[in-house]
Parts: sequence; C-alpha cells; structure tokens
Amino acid sequence: MFLVGCPGEDITPPEVTIIAPAEGDSVAGVTTIRARATDNKKVARVEFLVDAVRIGIDSSPVANVFECVWAGVMRPGSAHTLSCSAVDAAGNRSSSPAVNVFVSSSAGTHHFGIIAAAETWTAVDNPHVVDSDLDVEALLTVQPGAVVLVADGATIAVGARLPAGLIARGRADSLIAFTALSLAPGPGAWGGIEFGAGAVPDSSVLRHCVVEYAGGSGALVRCEAGRVAIDSCEFRSSSGSGVSASGTGLGSLSRCAFSACARFPVSIVPGLVSSLGTGNTFTDNSPNAVELAGGRVAGSDTWPNLGVPYGITGTVTVADTANPLLSIAPGCSLLFADSAKLRVGLGRPGGLFADGTYGRIVFGPLADAPGPGRWRGIEFWEQADSIRTLLDYCDVEDAGAGNPAAITCYSAPIRMANTRITGSAGTGIHCQSTGFTQFENNTITGCAGFPIRIAARHVSTIGGGNSFAGNTLDAIEVDGDTIAGNAQYRRQDVPYLVQGTIEVGSALEPTLVIQSGVELRFVPGAALAIGRTARANLQADSATFTGDESQPGAWDGLELRRYTGSTSRVEDCRLLYGGGAGYGILLIDSCLPVLAGNEIAFSSNYCAFMRNTDLDPDSLRGDNWLHDWDPSFDDIYDEP
Repeated sequence: MFLVGCPGEDITPPEVTIIAPAEGDSVAGVTTIRARATDNKKVARVEFLVDAVRIGIDSSPVANVFECVWAGVMRPGSAHTLSCSAVDAAGNRSSSPAVNVFVSSSAGTHHFGIIAAAETWTAVDNPHVVDSDLDVEALLTVQPGAVVLVADGATIAVGARLPAGLIARGRADSLIAFTALSLAPGPGAWGGIEFGAGAVPDSSVLRHCVVEYAGGSGALVRCEAGRVAIDSCEFRSSSGSGVSASGTGLGSLSRCAFSACARFPVSIVPGLVSSLGTGNTFTDNSPNAVELAGGRVAGSDTWPNLGVPYGITGTVTVADTANPLLSIAPGCSLLFADSAKLRVGLGRPGGLFADGTYGRIVFGPLADAPGPGRWRGIEFWEQADSIRTLLDYCDVEDAGAGNPAAITCYSAPIRMANTRITGSAGTGIHCQSTGFTQFENNTITGCAGFPIRIAARHVSTIGGGNSFAGNTLDAIEVDGDTIAGNAQYRRQDVPYLVQGTIEVGSALEPTLVIQSGVELRFVPGAALAIGRTARANLQADSATFTGDESQPGAWDGLELRRYTGSTSRVEDCRLLYGGGAGYGILLIDSCLPVLAGNEIAFSSNYCAFMRNTDLDPDSLRGDNWLHDWDPSFDDIYDEP
C-alpha cells in the first residue's frame, strides 16, 4: 500500500509594508511609492492607494519591492494617507499600515507678478501655483491636463494694461482646471480670470476648462475685451456670476455648464446676446437666468430661447440710426427688475418683434414673489417701427410700476394680437396720441386701473375678439378728442367711459359708426357732438349712451348740430341720464337725422331740444319713447 500526500489549501495572506516615502515625509511633484511584499508562495500584485483611492498596480517586483508612480496633482500644504494591498495567487489579501505624508509648500511651479514674455504651462509641471495677483502682458498658453491653483484673493488679469492673450485649450479627456489653492476652498476664495481692455481676439480662448471657487472680483471669468471664445467649460461655485461680459468681451459661449453661482450664471450687455450659443446648461444658480445689465440695442438681433429666462436688471432701449429690430424667439421669458423697462424707438427708430405663436413669450418681473406693479413695463416711443413691431401670443405680467401703464404707446401705433396683460399697477395699455395698426384677440385683466386708455379718434383701431373684464375699472377709458376720419366703435365686453367731449367733423365728412351693443358712458360735462364745426355723420344702431352715474344730468348729451349729414341715423338706442348742459339728452340743431325706436329718458330737463329743424316733434314722440324728464320742463323743446 502506497500513501500519496496532497498539499493543503493556501490560506496564508502575504505581508506588505510601504518602505518609501516614510511616515511624516514631505513630498513634492512626481513621487514613487515603494512597498515590500512577501508570501509563503508568491505575491501576484500590489495595489497602491492614496487617500483610499487606487492609483496603480504593480505585478512585476524586483527583489520583492513593488513600485507605483504618484503623479496626481499635489496641493501644496496638503496631507495624504498612503496605503497598499498585496494579493497572492490564491487570492489572499492583506493591507499595509498607513503612511501619512505632507506636500511641501514649495511643490509645483509657482507664478506671480507679471508675465512679460510668452509662456506655456504644461501638465508635467503641475500644479501651477499662482501665489498672488498675476498680470499677463504677453501670450500665456495652458496645455491640456494643467492644473492652476490660485491663492486666496488673487486674480489672473489678462491684458489689463498691454495687449495679451490666454489660450487654455484642454481636451474632453484632459481638462484644464483653474481652482483655489486653499485646502478647504469655498465660493469666492480667489478673484477670478479677467480679460481686460488689452485682451487680443483669437488669443483669448477657454475650452474644456474647469473654473471654480472664484468670484471675488464679481465673476469666475470677466470679459471686457478680446471677444473671448468659451466652449465646453464648467463654471461652478462662484460667489458672484459665472461669466460676465461687457463691451467686446465675449465672442462665443457654447456647451458650457454653470452650477452653484451666487448670482446670475451669465451676465452680459444686450449687444452680446448673439454670442450666446447652444448647449449651455444652468443648475442651482441664484437665479437660473442670464442677466442683461441694461443698455442699447443698436443693431438688429435675435434673442434665442436659452432654456432659462433673461434677467433684465437695467433699462433696455431698442433704437439707433440703423433702425434695429429686436426679435424675441418663441418660448423666451424676459424678467425685469423693479426699476427696469423695455423702450422701443426712443429718439431714434427701432422695432420689437415678439411672435410667440410656437411658444408664448413672457415679459414679467424678476421679483421672487409675483404681484401687480413689480417692474416698469414696455414703452413704444414716437419712432417705434409700426410696420415691423409685433406682440403676438405674448404675456405681459405685473408691470406698470411708476409708469402710466404696463404698455405705453407714445405717438406710434403697434400690432398686438393674442396677447395677455395681467397685474398692471395701473392701466393695461395707455395710448397717447396713437392707436393700433392691429389689435385683436387680446386679454387685459387684473389691472388696478382701466384695461385701455385711448383718445376718441383712435378707438376704431381696437379690433374684435378681445376680453377686458376683471380689472378694477372695467371700461375702456376714452379721452375727449376730435374724430376727423371715418371711425367705428366696436362692441367689446366692457363699456367705453368717455372723459371729455367727442367732436366728430372735418372736411372729409367722416362717419362715426356705433356698433350694435356698444355702451358709451360719459362723465359730467362730456358730450358726443356731431357736425358742430364741420360736416359729419353718425350711424348708431342698438347702442346705449348714458352717464357714468345713473342720475339725471350726469352728462351733457348727444348733439346733432348744423353740419350733421342727412345719412345720420340713431335707431333702437338708449339715451339716458343726460341734460347736463340744459339742452336735454338729445340736441337737434339745424339738421334732419333719422331718429326711431330710441328710448330717451331720465333727463335733468328736456328729453329733446330742437331748434331750426324740419323734424316734427310729434313724429319724434311717436317714433321714440320719451319718459321721466324733469317735470318742470316739457318732454321736447321746439325752438323755430
């Protein structure tokens, strides 16, 4: 009998110890970590860790010594824990005792003062430490993988005094980092990167970069000049904005990610909006909006839908000798600070084209809490381009603070359709010496004043399909005026409140048509005077003419004067509560209109006052219903 013995299972783990660096050593730059590992059979490999993160593996020892190059970025003054784990062929594993090392304060490549000649910063020389303010007065090139650590309060200024450039072109797999030197950085730890007046276009580039923990100068990156090209970068943890630009500072901004900025992630002036490209994302900023600091739109431009609102913190004026047209893309939101407003055509020509057919466009307040009158509003001035200006499928919300209305038109008619005006601190729309080239299917509600204020001659420019209910004063406010051309008052869902006498007449012999169902209310002393000084006609069918208050003499009345044409007719209407001028509710003077089916009642004196007319009083009584006049007067006064 032969007995054959088989070896038992290997359950003995290897032994491993770090032999370099030693406990408490100071390191700088590229460091080789060495470990001695032994086993009862064979060590298969040793895994090396820095701060519990594996940085490499060695399976080819020399005399039981395994090595790994630690080439990561070493922040000067930082402490790190080194360890390793040995594994044998049977899979037995053991770990070494930890070794604590410190990075020398002199580690890396240090920069300060002035860069007066061209330099290139490479990843091999990481980290690049900016010890204090750095003025770049030549071309500085930063290569992929470079890490730039900036001391607390320091700023990298490019072209502050002399022509200079910064070209930092990383790669998707090898980013360039601009970050804080501090071991426990927070937003605003350093100033940021500034492209000054001497920044050179085509030599000012940030691509595949990370910029973080700055903003002490107001932004992570500030661009005053240089038409800086920014692409595929990350901007985060700013105590101010992410990127701010003015003048000619920004050339393009695309495919960038902004997060955790204490102010607007992007802050620019109106003339730089066209530099904003696609693919930018905005997360957890305060607020998530692109700031427009106010200024003039001097050339035609389109503001694209960025996926976040525009936060407008200063007044924007669209006007210049070139007659610029500002177009707002569908789906955009323009949110205004309390003192800001949008002005079009002030002093110079300009136009606003906001067509939200494929995505409503919002003009509203930047305030956190909505409410009436949170910003100034939109103003169309005397040189606003009436042909190209359009508001279609727009929302104008909570405007009118310190302005006559949410929308004010000064001498320039505009086109408006399918638009909602809500929450005005006063009137919805105030037209001064103008009307509209188009106005239909609009809604004005929730305003503290009237939905519209407009002069009598321009009332006919208010089209159909509108809704004006739900305001504090549910009426269209009409200023007394002279109507010199043909006009039509259409039925709306609220009455017209006439604040002064309306005169109708001119050499053109205009006709005023009052549509069926219209109600005109007149304040004390006001009247509707047809043909008093020039030829005119009135055609009113099933309309109501009354006072603003339901009491006799609340307004003067309807006056059909000597130049009233023979085609004038008032049929099936109600004429109520007039007589304030002593001529009854209806004055017929030296003319022969058609009057039939009307109710004429509640006069403070006569129902009708007739003089120098061939109209028969009995016919007037028979064809109309006269009642409730002052009993001390006759129903009709007939003066030959």
